[in-house]
Amino acid sequence: RTCRHRVGMAQAGLLPVVEIPYAKYLDCGADMFYEAVIANWLSNGTKPNGMVIRLQGFDRGVFGGNFHTHNMIPLPPGLDVVVFSNGSDWVKGWRNAVEAARAGRVVMVIDSTDLLNRRHVDPDAKDAQLML
Repeated sequence: RTCRHRVGMAQAGLLPVVEIPYAKYLDCGADMFYEAVIANWLSNGTKPNGMVIRLQGFDRGVFGGNFHTHNMIPLPPGLDVVVFSNGSDWVKGWRNAVEAARAGRVVMVIDSTDLLNRRHVDPDAKDAQLML
């Protein structure tokens, strides 16, 4: 349901941001996901479905857990995928992802849970060793 509703929002001129907690959940809406991504690509931009998809679960180079996720991401033509290595890139990258989505692109932002967890670490405290 999530992708189907977001395609309608995009076609109505809104800019949806889709939160998908695990890559495995893309399987449930695979047809709509592929249709949303490929429509803009096949139509050379005349059928935009601009949206940002935020996918969580990336941790130090691999996806974690075998119950809710895969170690792969579907990459249909026309999908822009971005992954950030630090907080500064994350902020700039999100701005660029939103701008690309406004132009009709489907952008998947893959968040690193390792990077997100580091924002709570105080490097001056005894937990600085977690910053390794």
